[in-house]
Amino acid sequence: MIRLTHQATSSPDRGAAPREDAAPAVGGHFDILVLDASCKQSLASVRSLGRAGLHVAAGECFAECDPLLPVLAFRSRYAARTVVLPSYATEPEAFASAVLDFVSEYPTRVVLPTMDGSIKALMPWREQLLHRGSVLALPSNAALDIANDKDQTLQIARGLGIAIPRTMRIDGLEDVPAMLAAFEFPIVLKPSTSWAPHSVIRLQPTEVISEAEALRTIRGLLAAGAGVLAQEYACGRREGVTLLVADGEVRACCAHVAHRTSPALGGASVLRESLPVPPEIYRAAVDLVTAIGLDGVCEVEFRRDGMNRPLLMEINARLAGTIENAMRSGVDFPLLIWQWATGGPVDRLASYATGVRTRWLRGDMRWLRDNYHRVGRPDSVTRARALWMFASEFVRTRHYDCLDRHDLGPVRAELRTTAAAVRQSRKPRSPARA
Repeated sequence: MIRLTHQATSSPDRGAAPREDAAPAVGGHFDILVLDASCKQSLASVRSLGRAGLHVAAGECFAECDPLLPVLAFRSRYAARTVVLPSYATEPEAFASAVLDFVSEYPTRVVLPTMDGSIKALMPWREQLLHRGSVLALPSNAALDIANDKDQTLQIARGLGIAIPRTMRIDGLEDVPAMLAAFEFPIVLKPSTSWAPHSVIRLQPTEVISEAEALRTIRGLLAAGAGVLAQEYACGRREGVTLLVADGEVRACCAHVAHRTSPALGGASVLRESLPVPPEIYRAAVDLVTAIGLDGVCEVEFRRDGMNRPLLMEINARLAGTIENAMRSGVDFPLLIWQWATGGPVDRLASYATGVRTRWLRGDMRWLRDNYHRVGRPDSVTRARALWMFASEFVRTRHYDCLDRHDLGPVRAELRTTAAAVRQSRKPRSPARA
């Protein structure tokens, strides 16, 4: 199923922004189809590639296309066409088939998915896309299979001498007594893969502070078809480095610290800041990426422990939500991905601005709300301190995700979504919802 929902401009000259009053494009071709259009990293990619003069289409699953809450990238002036696709969560083959139909009808050089679910759905169809003249802007399937499996990633890291949290694999409830004997609460429980066979949502790591919570979480992850990793809790700050690798060589990198995330443990960063690349993190990240055989873009995440040692958390072999921070700091990863995917010369970037803070306001509001209900748990602060941290950030941060004064449609969509979330949160909750 393909449903075209909007046509904007024909392809502009390189470096020129599309004219809002231009005639709709009918037929023709596209340089790139950016999927997961409701995600911030996809919006950033559409804007970057559109500003570079490329003819950009944006796609999203119908499950994410609430008519009352417009999709971010669909409202960008740089999206020359938008397409609604079947759900990759419930209909992965139909989703992939619809992408193939689109690139057959509208020849497209590159297809760029930015979320785990769409990546998993398209991996088996890489050759079919190539036969239609489209390159999937992702590392090889073999490298992705390793990077998307936290258990395999940690095993490789252990062999390279990279510090990781103390970890135990949980294959069934019979392993719980051994886990309780080996770890002290809080314990972090992670799915071995974020996209499990029997789950229609992305699985997240969770901290547990009691045996009852541990049993409930493990049962849920196992029922979703994911393996379970139990890890010691690291209490330090979260740091990450994003790399662009071409032919095994790092062409660009940008490091950041995530000051706040939602969910609080291992969720999307809602406030982050660029920083000089810590040497020990850079060496570990490059060694890991090289051992896995990743090319293209990836983000390697670490968290420091009580002794300030960086421990490897995971690797995301895709664009992540922190990409806005890198772009504001001077590293245009979406454009580098285009250069890499099309086989052209890939720019080499040796430096970037540090101390750049970017904020996802809706996510930060969600962090404030969630902290209110979880005071006393790991990664929480008092309610008064949370309110101060949230309010004072309006003075400290200049850059906000989705906000571009030359492209205001997406931020209007974001404000509508935020307002709807606030209205929903103020409705009385039934006992079942509570």
